Amino acid sequence: MIRTAIIGVGNMGSKYASIIQSGAVPEMKLAAITRVRGAYRDLLLPSIEAGLPVYDNAGALFDAIESGETAADAVIIATPHYVHEESALRAFRNGLHVLCEKPSGVYSRQAREMEEAAAEAEKTAGAVFGIVFNQRTLPVYQRLHELVHSGTYGALKRVNWIVTDWYRPDPYYAASSWHAAWKSDGGGIILNQCPHNLDLLQWICGMPARVQAFCREGHYHDIEVEDDVTAYLEWENGASGTFVTSTGDAPGLNRLEISLEEAMIVCENGKLRIGTLEEELGQKEADYRHTSQDFFRKIRGTWHEETPPAEPAPYERILKDFAAACEGRGTCTAPGNEGRKSLLISNAIYLSSWEKRMVELPAAGSGQELAFEKDFEAWLERKIREGSADSRESGDKEG
Repeated sequence: MIRTAIIGVGNMGSKYASIIQSGAVPEMKLAAITRVRGAYRDLLLPSIEAGLPVYDNAGALFDAIESGETAADAVIIATPHYVHEESALRAFRNGLHVLCEKPSGVYSRQAREMEEAAAEAEKTAGAVFGIVFNQRTLPVYQRLHELVHSGTYGALKRVNWIVTDWYRPDPYYAASSWHAAWKSDGGGIILNQCPHNLDLLQWICGMPARVQAFCREGHYHDIEVEDDVTAYLEWENGASGTFVTSTGDAPGLNRLEISLEEAMIVCENGKLRIGTLEEELGQKEADYRHTSQDFFRKIRGTWHEETPPAEPAPYERILKDFAAACEGRGTCTAPGNEGRKSLLISNAIYLSSWEKRMVELPAAGSGQELAFEKDFEAWLERKIREGSADSRESGDKEG
């Protein structure tokens, strides 16, 4: 039985706590919770009345674990982005397993340092590190990953993803004490909603090499951070792509198109449309393109549709996979080191927009990565100062 403490029992933390409380993941037991109030406390009242320890903050929880007052094997981190790293590092120092909500942090250095601490804790205590990329559990994306990585249809040529179904009204931002400000949230749609999509993008297509992006801040809502983004991406093999997202388009689309050397795949509404090319006189597309004397004849293609089954309980799947990894029976849906990849992409998107240039994504562990981290963090500090100044000028109170 994995005794699991949940740090931050808000919208997502309460979801994980409720799943464990219900017995849906029998390998896990609630050991403690922090920061639970109002309706979320009512939701977990059966466990609280049965003696579940409740702490005001992560520091108090870890003090209790270190003193022996509370016994725990794992923590689930579901707090605001900036403090993910602090809780994860302390958990690893105590040899605990860690499941962290996306994103790993606000900037890629946080993800790197979490990854390094996790590697050390794995050596000394067998600690497991996972991150909540629940969309990886969806069979439609698993099938897409399989099709692209099989090599059956050749290498990547082009990617286009329009994901504008993250629509949010103004009260969504107003209802949270930390959303929509650089100082407390660290970003907008790219950091809050799109870590899922950026993770899937690199998981399915591989890490892009460079990006040129345009982020419009407060375009649809009265917020500091971006709510409308267009990014152009390039891969080392010459493939290119676009990524478009916003929280202000309605009714919104989620359409992913992937062009491979010998096929095109369209993913939309839980379905895949796969267009495969017919070889012309035994030739591949590139050979035909280079040699055909018919200036206007296109290569014929055949389309078919696949509808993978739905995943009815993606968060239960995440917790079950995490539990299996903790018990040495399997692996996490997304290992913790995957969080660094999507943060590198999102940080590069921001940098490109702020500096109005194409930004190269650094190789992990390189000197270029350290320079990239410093560049991004300096810019983020500047955005925070500008946002704080705007708040003071408008008469808003910080806090």
